[in-house]
Amino acid sequence: MRVLSIRQGLNADHSSSTYEFFAIERLTPEQRAAVQELTGESPRRHLSFHYWGDWNDIPSDWPDKLLTLGYDILVSESYDWWAVHLSLPHDPALLERLGQYECESDSNGFDLQVVEERMILYFGMQLDYGATYGTFGEDAFEGLADLFGTVRDELVAGDLSTAWAMYQTYGGYPDVEPEPVEPLSASGRTLLNIVENY
Repeated sequence: MRVLSIRQGLNADHSSSTYEFFAIERLTPEQRAAVQELTGESPRRHLSFHYWGDWNDIPSDWPDKLLTLGYDILVSESYDWWAVHLSLPHDPALLERLGQYECESDSNGFDLQVVEERMILYFGMQLDYGATYGTFGEDAFEGLADLFGTVRDELVAGDLSTAWAMYQTYGGYPDVEPEPVEPLSASGRTLLNIVENY
């Protein structure tokens, strides 16, 4: 037998769930105390939780709480379904602009909610592992966190490229199409390259 080619890619663990929280800035003493009380973990700028099996998962209130306690990005993977949550200061004007891109397709898509004084943006996706490996290497969690750190800065500056990229991938057929974003930022193009639409 002769090997014709080898395709490098990522291997997802299909029997567990992983949640990785990233803080762009140092947590305040008050935030550190609150994180310690909530999770029992030593507060740091990168928190990781891994759960095995169908009935073992992160407490349902932890993601929103941690995303209001100084963590800016949550990257999670569960049974091959990936999601990124971004935490931004509540900006009613930006919230209204982003609302037109909300979409859902088989649990993938883009959604947003307001929690306390924060906007929590949800990007649910399935990844093309070959393209993801080529873009980020072996650590998709770190790669997605870096990508969405840039996305966060773009959104605060008013660039909605990644929201439009999600709508292009997972959007439906509304009566009124959302406003296109042209040209897409580099991060928007990267997102289009690594997501799958089954």
